[in-house]
Amino acid sequence: MILPQTHTADAPMKYLLACLLLALPVTSAIATPVHAAEPLQLAQGGGELSKSEAAAIAQRKHGGKVLNVSRSGSVYRVKLLLDSGRVKIVTVPASR
Repeated sequence: MILPQTHTADAPMKYLLACLLLALPVTSAIATPVHAAEPLQLAQGGGELSKSEAAAIAQRKHGGKVLNVSRSGSVYRVKLLLDSGRVKIVTVPASR
């Protein structure tokens, strides 16, 4: 059964409304700031790592003995002496 189209002037408006509704989730995702969690991290003791924290992170991940820790810009360079006798330099971001 075919129904007569009585409201043909509404068709463009419905199409426009459908397009706007489909675009709404995309625009809200774009509007979310990248660093939205940053204030929460700062409230929970965020900020920057200390030398000892950077050393502990590197040692936990790679093992061995920490020989030296130095800061270079936004990263720490941690020098490790591995159990195999090899020296390895690991970079750890200074920010949490």
